[in-house]
Amino acid sequence: MSIVIRIPPYERLQDPTTRECFQWIIDYVRGVSLLQGNFQHYELEFNKAETELRIPHSLGFQPIDIIQTYKIGTGNVTFIYEKFTTTNFCITTTGACTVRFFAGRYQQ
Repeated sequence: MSIVIRIPPYERLQDPTTRECFQWIIDYVRGVSLLQGNFQHYELEFNKAETELRIPHSLGFQPIDIIQTYKIGTGNVTFIYEKFTTTNFCITTTGACTVRFFAGRYQQ
């Protein structure tokens, strides 16, 4: 699923103060790097070591960026980027753990 930030036709606004406020918001959004991509948040729990486990992601495109935000448990997580597809992640773990991350694609 691709979400595009749509810019309202603020130049049609008659009130200059309101038009300026819209411009500030648009400038801010364009300046936040994380908002220049398409990311979805995931939380996965593993009960044991896994080797190159395929996990469906439903992004509709091949993710190339992972931002891991949390990991708890004794196992470590490795994302096998070169084996990501348009439908699946490929993940290896060394043991039981829970991992949270954003996956998607940053676009400049």
